[in-house]
Amino acid sequence: MHQTSADRALAAVGGWLRADRLPFFSALLFGLLAHGFQLLNKIPVDDDLPNMWNKGATTVSGRYGLELLRLVMPDVSMPWLWGLLSLLFLALAVCLVVRLFSIESRALQLLLAGVFVCFPAETGTLAYMFTAAPYALALLLTVLGVSVFAAGRRGRWLLAPLLLAFSCSVYQGYFAFAASFCVILMVRRLAEGGDARTVLSEGLRLLGMLLLSLAVYGLAILTASRLLGLPLLDEAVNSRQSLPLRAAVAYSAWLKTLFKGYFAYVPSLPALLCHLLLIGCAGAALVLRVKGRPLPDLLLLGLCLFLFPLSCYCLYLLADNGYIHSLALYPFASLYVLCAVLLDGDGPRFALPLRRLSSLALALILFGQVVFANAFTLRAKLQYEQTRAMYTAILAQVFDTEGFDEHSRLALIGDAPAARTELDGTFPFAQFQLPGVNITDPLQAEPLIRNYLGCDIPFADEAECAALADDAELAAMPVWPYAGSVKKLGDLIVVKLSSGEGRA
Repeated sequence: MHQTSADRALAAVGGWLRADRLPFFSALLFGLLAHGFQLLNKIPVDDDLPNMWNKGATTVSGRYGLELLRLVMPDVSMPWLWGLLSLLFLALAVCLVVRLFSIESRALQLLLAGVFVCFPAETGTLAYMFTAAPYALALLLTVLGVSVFAAGRRGRWLLAPLLLAFSCSVYQGYFAFAASFCVILMVRRLAEGGDARTVLSEGLRLLGMLLLSLAVYGLAILTASRLLGLPLLDEAVNSRQSLPLRAAVAYSAWLKTLFKGYFAYVPSLPALLCHLLLIGCAGAALVLRVKGRPLPDLLLLGLCLFLFPLSCYCLYLLADNGYIHSLALYPFASLYVLCAVLLDGDGPRFALPLRRLSSLALALILFGQVVFANAFTLRAKLQYEQTRAMYTAILAQVFDTEGFDEHSRLALIGDAPAARTELDGTFPFAQFQLPGVNITDPLQAEPLIRNYLGCDIPFADEAECAALADDAELAAMPVWPYAGSVKKLGDLIVVKLSSGEGRA
């Protein structure tokens, strides 16, 4: 019977689902378990508040691919649609990771899919729903680019750099995934018996591919900026520190992420102990594998392991420290991939107990990440509801203020009282460094009032608010919410939020 192209396509999809169904559906299931609350509610967090109808900084940040994706991903911050699409892209990326490193253990496939999707950086990324799906696509393209090159197929020197360059043009931070995966590929080859000369040759080709990808991306930025008359990324590029100092900062940040709770990836002592147990089991498995190997092989292996933290945090080599935050350092999750690679496969008689013990550690890490994701979303929801309630009450007082009319403009003076929750003392959210301005900041008042309270009352500008600094009547006003804290002064309806200066 003649088989049509549609039949062949369906057969290929069916074969892929049979081969990769465990990591694929595990990623979706754990993703919904960790992020379902966020997907089923519209909870504005930081930059998502003013960017409901756009994708934020695109070309000015060198993200020309993000600008192009507007053609297929409209500028509407929709949690359910973009959230599910993000999980789908991440699930496909996990399947590629499993294939790239030939991870055969079913337990490791399941758990690796979970920690990849539930990692705190992804929790934060999904809070910025206006770019969540494009960023997940960028991660998928990064893994695909490395996979294409590692497969050694014809045209890889063209396709892989193009995929990685386009991924960088959507979000530059995920380039570190490509760098760390290249290092893991070398570690895997050495652990499986590859000789130093062959692996080093392969590593140089991988490095060449990475550098070519950066060159393609840089050329694209240069060309587009010249054609569109946009500035280059001078402020974002780290040009003030020497390369050795940047490398030292990268190593320091990676170690502090693991041991000091930086970026809230390892947020507690139990989490640290689980990570150390996982790393210890992976290290023991590696020692058992390479015992008795020639010295050149061991030296190259040691060099790869030494370079691994730098590859995960290579963004420090490129970007100014002020532009690096918790979402940008998602490649720390490559640590779980490295451990899974070292623990997988047949080995000495101690390999199975080590794998079981490490699986327990990874399962506990995953549980902690799921709890963190839900706690973060709960805190974000409480902050939003408390801040919205505050501005609802303020608007009610503004509307009742004597002299309020259609020409009135609103001036919020001072800092709004930040929303407080008991969760602040339970989870290290202060370490979870997010880009943008927190919703409790008065700078977010205008988009919140306009987008979520449906009021388009005009706001006073900074100069007008600054002119009130020496106003005696303002100085005599009590702080909100007490009587007299909302008053008309000249053409402005003034709300005194605190005794400090500032405006929303």
